[in-house]
Amino acid sequence: MTRTRNPELTRAALLEAAGRVLQTQGAALSLDAVAREAGVSKGGLLHHYPGREALLSALALELTERFRARVEAARAREVALSGKRPGAWLRAYIEVSLTPAAGEDALIAALAPLAGHPELIKRLREAQAFVLTGAEADGLPPARAHAVRLACDALCLGPLTGLPDLDTGRRAALREELLAWTRT
Repeated sequence: MTRTRNPELTRAALLEAAGRVLQTQGAALSLDAVAREAGVSKGGLLHHYPGREALLSALALELTERFRARVEAARAREVALSGKRPGAWLRAYIEVSLTPAAGEDALIAALAPLAGHPELIKRLREAQAFVLTGAEADGLPPARAHAVRLACDALCLGPLTGLPDLDTGRRAALREELLAWTRT
């Protein structure tokens, strides 16, 4: 990593490095490995993230923010193509949820052990409040909007909890059904 005095850039580089290390070492990653990957000293890492849990929590919140940004970009594309019709946000949510960014599945799986940390769960719940407001403000009946959202969430998170996953054909059929629910 290039030396910089910009703390925001340093934190971003540390989170990127942590993501790469997580993909190879899983949730057992060491701070030494992250510091090496980022090209900083362990003390430099600890200056920004005072411990392993703080680093992983920041990464979990960063993943949430990336997801939110991807949903908003997909929604903007949907509105540009079809106008601002009801269901645009949910169609974007379906697209992003069922098409994870490269490496995100591995990162989410590696972060799953953090689910037992109440403070992180509280912060993630606050950071993800946009899924409730986005679904409810999309112009469709709220119960239908939440059914679509929760189906997407279950498809993404189900394998982490041991739920059986759908094969490609069933997943594609479900995707089409969910999209149909968003068209009025």
